[in-house]
Amino acid sequence: MADEAKEKFGSVSLVRQGDHKFYSFTMPSDVLAKCCYVINRDEDPELGFQRALDKKRAKEIANYIDSGMGTIPSAIVLSAQDVAEFNYDSRAKSVSFNSINTAFLIIDGQHRVYGFKLAETALRIPVVVYEGLSKRDESRLFIDINSKQKGVPTELLLDIKKLAEYESSEEQYLRKLFDLFSNENDSALYNKLSASKRVKGKITRSVFNTALKPLIKIFGGKSTDEIYEIYNAYLVAVQEGILNKNEISEQMFNTTVFKAFAGFFPIITQRVKDRYGAIYTVDNYFDFTDTVGERVKVSVLSEATNAYKPIVDHLEDTLKQEFTL
Repeated sequence: MADEAKEKFGSVSLVRQGDHKFYSFTMPSDVLAKCCYVINRDEDPELGFQRALDKKRAKEIANYIDSGMGTIPSAIVLSAQDVAEFNYDSRAKSVSFNSINTAFLIIDGQHRVYGFKLAETALRIPVVVYEGLSKRDESRLFIDINSKQKGVPTELLLDIKKLAEYESSEEQYLRKLFDLFSNENDSALYNKLSASKRVKGKITRSVFNTALKPLIKIFGGKSTDEIYEIYNAYLVAVQEGILNKNEISEQMFNTTVFKAFAGFFPIITQRVKDRYGAIYTVDNYFDFTDTVGERVKVSVLSEATNAYKPIVDHLEDTLKQEFTL
């Protein structure tokens, strides 16, 4: 390897933890991208342990960096390979290694590294480099990092997007609607919503958004106050005409059932509009939910799994009546 080009970086800290030692320093993103590699399970079932690369995620990271606002302070964790001839100079507090594409195996951060490679903007990236790890050590370190770290819940990220001014127009609309259902005393979901974390028996902001996002086009530009009145009337009628009647009131707050009733909303609302015009009251919805409640197979709602569309289909079938002269 004597003819290989060398990379050299200073301001290196040697850190010892337990039986291991590692080196902490920063590296230009372009150097990092060209000197790292991964082995995933599909490529090498015996030695590989990384997950398959999600190119869409990597591209999102690249776009984030190139936006000019991107900052990624978390360190990339690497394992120096023998071919890197990684060397630490304790006097100069510097490291050097061969500038080759197999110098470092990525233990944690493959999507960030690939995002750096795709980005046009160069950054200086914090790295942690382990030296002298066996394949067993590398795989155990991968397991430790990915099992001990806990991702931020989606519910919390949605809850703080307003503060970060990261909301899309749809997210802003749904946030206002969620807050109305959470705070209004006459809400069918009052005290049954959780904004920032998962709570058994409650609908999270994430589930609420997923369920109602497809309905935004149907809402037709109406204000969140108007939609609250309409959708709340619908939910009250669902609770009274279907769930309470069949003594399964708590199923309203089952994630799958909640999504199913959101999917059923356009179907039943069309019936209400055909019969009563655009007058979306509890009584007008109840005329139809009462029929559904009489005909629904209770087990479809009480034993709901993860698939909500079959429930929507069943609910729609209960509205279909034979036509006679």
